[in-house]
Amino acid sequence: MKYLVLTIFFFVLQVQPLYAVYAIYADQSIYLNSNLSEFSQKSQWINLDSSIDYVSPQVMQYSGSLPEDLITLESNYFSEFDYIPNTENQLIPSEDIKDLIFIKSENDVKIQVSYRDIYNNDISNNYPKMYYRKNSSSDPWTEVSFNNINTKTFDTTITLDYGIYEYFVIADNECYPDIYTSSIKTFVVTERPHSFINLNTNLQGDKANQNVNIEFNWIATKGVDGDILKYIFYIGTTNDSMYSYNLSTENRYTSSSLLPRTRYYWKVEVENQYGAKLLNPEVFTFVTLGEIARVYNAPNPFNPQNGEKTRIFFEMPEDGSVQMDIYSEYGDKIYHLSLDNLSKGSNEILYDGKDDYGNTLYNGTYLCIIKKKFSGQTRTERCRLLIIK
Repeated sequence: MKYLVLTIFFFVLQVQPLYAVYAIYADQSIYLNSNLSEFSQKSQWINLDSSIDYVSPQVMQYSGSLPEDLITLESNYFSEFDYIPNTENQLIPSEDIKDLIFIKSENDVKIQVSYRDIYNNDISNNYPKMYYRKNSSSDPWTEVSFNNINTKTFDTTITLDYGIYEYFVIADNECYPDIYTSSIKTFVVTERPHSFINLNTNLQGDKANQNVNIEFNWIATKGVDGDILKYIFYIGTTNDSMYSYNLSTENRYTSSSLLPRTRYYWKVEVENQYGAKLLNPEVFTFVTLGEIARVYNAPNPFNPQNGEKTRIFFEMPEDGSVQMDIYSEYGDKIYHLSLDNLSKGSNEILYDGKDDYGNTLYNGTYLCIIKKKFSGQTRTERCRLLIIK
């Protein structure tokens, strides 16, 4: 079983051993301010349990005209912390750990904590602990204990249902007066998008017309019902250098002005709203054709009996309309199609190999006549269709 490991490092800052012994050491000089009739005594803090000789200076003031022989010089010993603990700074996570993603089908939620202390103090028994619950829930927090990997590293594994969870970690050290509590962070248990289906219908095999707007469209299957899928479309002339287009939730992209006689590569990156991605997106490829000198169709021959269709390609010199008629080898008109509002440039018609009554054509050779109308002109071109069942 592989696990996605979340590592949290905790560091302890500026920690002194508990109950360090300190002394007030008074030097032998007494200073008298004659104007104020005040005696002053210079004192300094000495940490007797460490090599730190000097912590902070202070001046003790004595008011009044006390004679020198009434001033008692002494050393007072006591036990206390040398600072007021700041629980927010005692333990610090090494990184921002919000919005982690765990893929339910690939791993359970595994959280690993590494405890660090610059004075090498050990964490207290039964710590650290983690508490979690569904995000924005009023449910009680669930407590989880960690397993010891070694003296400084701990982990725990939890099996959870899909959803967003919030959690926090607590840690304790006998040298600290308070338990450290981390801020509340979140993680997600989800699934990746499951599949990707290419729905392109205007690519014939791996060929395309560079002057025709090529529309790429697809379907991706959600990992969990309710997921919102987002797409990034990539296209380029090499497999490892493609331009990217962030489409948000739109599952189609239209590309225009492609170079003629050029191989293109494209793929789609799919992820859900949490950032869980479809693994290993497939890279598709196609080659653009040159400019269309005359009408032609591909594939040719084709088999409409098996549902195969052929594309009939032609060039429009200007914006206009087209009439397409298909004749049998005996000269009978068997199919008619009219198309208006065609754009200048390369165009195509997808033909299913049937007559005007929906009957599949027999084996044989058929004549396709394209009559173009544009700018008050008419131009006729033709090609032959070969049907083999």
